[in-house]
Amino acid sequence: MALSKVGVSKAEKIRTAAALGLGAAVLLAGCGTDSDTPVAKKTSAAPATSASPSADPEQQAREQVLAAYRGMWAEQVKIYGSGSFKGSQLEKYAADKALAKVRAAAFYYQNNDLVVKGKPKLEDDPKVTLSLGGASKSAVIVDCVDSTNFVPENRKTGEKSELDSTSRRKVQTSKAQYSSGRWMITDSTIDKGSTC
Repeated sequence: MALSKVGVSKAEKIRTAAALGLGAAVLLAGCGTDSDTPVAKKTSAAPATSASPSADPEQQAREQVLAAYRGMWAEQVKIYGSGSFKGSQLEKYAADKALAKVRAAAFYYQNNDLVVKGKPKLEDDPKVTLSLGGASKSAVIVDCVDSTNFVPENRKTGEKSELDSTSRRKVQTSKAQYSSGRWMITDSTIDKGSTC
């Protein structure tokens, strides 16, 4: 999944890696697990997608959507920081394009000897729009993601990547679907031209 090295400058590769790391990649990777990747350090499990019981079905759905969204981000942080899918629970939270984009970014980082240290800052209360009527339940999450302290670096030297943007706060739009009794993030895209 490495990007072609022909005709692409190091700065362009680093910018691409940063964008992929935030879920802005359009590359799609195949589904399934990759057991040949390096072993990750053991970390605590990501948050569960079930929320505390609520009398209001909309509030309960909102809590479950946000749990899936935050769970996906927690797994991304582990994968990008360790360089491995080993022990990951990403498929518990992400599916379809969202899952493929995380995998594409992780493979890019692995192939270019990069890891992403730190954590992004997510909004405490991102905007969630629910569509609960009909046979298909869906949601859209609009968040402001601050990746100031979530930067790719060389795995061996620790040298941080030079990034082209001074603003590391970007609007991220994620889509979720309800299927098989749980909410899953199915797509997630950073608006690289935005600031928030």
